[in-house]
Amino acid sequence: MVHVLFFSDRQVRDKLFALVDGTRGLVLVKGVRHGKDMTPPQEREPFDTLDASFGHALTTVIVADEGSIEGMWRDPLGDLAERLYPRSKDDAYTAASSYLILENGRPRAVVRKRETPREDLWYLQEALSQLTSRIPAPDPARKPGPRKAAAPKASRRPPSNDPTPPRGTRAYAYAEPEFEPPPEPPAMDPWKVLGIAPGTSKDEARRAFRALVAQYHPDKVAHLAPEFQELAERKTRELLEAWEQLEKSLP
Repeated sequence: MVHVLFFSDRQVRDKLFALVDGTRGLVLVKGVRHGKDMTPPQEREPFDTLDASFGHALTTVIVADEGSIEGMWRDPLGDLAERLYPRSKDDAYTAASSYLILENGRPRAVVRKRETPREDLWYLQEALSQLTSRIPAPDPARKPGPRKAAAPKASRRPPSNDPTPPRGTRAYAYAEPEFEPPPEPPAMDPWKVLGIAPGTSKDEARRAFRALVAQYHPDKVAHLAPEFQELAERKTRELLEAWEQLEKSLP
């Protein structure tokens, strides 16, 4: 069985806790991004195959972040992870950003996300098979291996130090661009956007991010003119992008 919860739901945290506490057996919890034009979360991989193959032994809970203003200040997965790992902030962060497997409400395994859903599926099945005999171990022969670097594509352009093409080949004229391409826009500095000094701890950075996002919550700008509401929405998205970029770099 698959349950899908959404960040925009005001009760998402309570619903997530209720599912984790009230479901017997194995439960897989994972957060995903979701947009209106995207495939429904329960139909994506590896969730679709997991439910089709092992739904009799596994309950899947997907928490979907639609990127809405209402949901940007909520962190149900982080709240759950902090409750499960109160003594280790590092373990809590890893659990919130990975596949979290629980049994009867207690954490049993954390499987980090891989490059592709196929890889995720193999390692998830391996972890689940170690927790119950109802799920077989994956085929060792299909274990994902290291990715091979793609071979560079051959260029048809003759070497620049040899202006004469070889006999029997066609000469190609390569015109230089008339104008230089515009410069890349300056990269966003997430530290400046969040108003914190470089080197700030992850916990302090998270608190600063949440405090700033809360200032632009729709309930706080609902009485303002539409242009100010649009400004608040743009600012919120800017803060979210800054936090996502910063979160990846913080240990």
